[in-house]
Amino acid sequence: MNKSSTPIFGANKIASLLSKYNYKVKTGDILAGTIVGIERTQTLVNLGLQHTAFLANNEIVNTNITNLFTINEIGEFLIIFHNNNTDKTVISIRGLINLRLWERFKQLDFKNLILFAKFEKTVWGGKLVNFDDLKIFIPSSHLPKYYRRKVSKGNILPIKILEVKDKRYEIVASSRLAILKKQSPCLYVGLNQIGCVLSVKPFGIFLNVYGIKCLLHISEIFNKKIDNINSVYKKGDRIKVKIIYVNSSQGKIAVSARQILD
Repeated sequence: MNKSSTPIFGANKIASLLSKYNYKVKTGDILAGTIVGIERTQTLVNLGLQHTAFLANNEIVNTNITNLFTINEIGEFLIIFHNNNTDKTVISIRGLINLRLWERFKQLDFKNLILFAKFEKTVWGGKLVNFDDLKIFIPSSHLPKYYRRKVSKGNILPIKILEVKDKRYEIVASSRLAILKKQSPCLYVGLNQIGCVLSVKPFGIFLNVYGIKCLLHISEIFNKKIDNINSVYKKGDRIKVKIIYVNSSQGKIAVSARQILD
């Protein structure tokens, strides 16, 4: 916001320009405006329309408005609601900042980029993290097991962007792929390592190797046929395995116990 006792681009000038070009204000527009009133729950702004626009306290980055604004101060505002029939316009500074953050965020090259975001809260199907004031969703399937359980507000999680949905302003990321990419120099085909059993399935065993979930297929456990894996291994057991497949883009690692025995 530019502070000035006399508006450098007054509301009358704005109004005349809007009228001259027959400009129809709509939701999503960004307009310059002048602060004309400061109330307990909102700030009144003159955008050059036929009525005053309302800036609610929760649409300001810092809700301590007495330290932010002065009468006749000039700034830019995002229209988040406009109704020609009721002559009501609601504006936002927070939304404008987020919009500009979004545009900057879309310019990043995510292919080989790992970001670090703050955990905010658990939601249905995953977790929400905050990166540069943008909310990012991590599906549960893309969270290492220890992040699904032991994570507190403010904890930092490595993430790799999976998808940016421009129309819905949604960002989906994976923590599992980010960790795998960070560990990729340590995880290579042919490496022998100790894995901890996470779960036993009819088709094989899921192991934790360097914090990464790996599959030990039933065909790679022993040279002989196993009728019941649960009779041989249980959760928490430690197994020496060899890495036989790594796909860092999909977050998949396969291991073998049989090839070590060979």
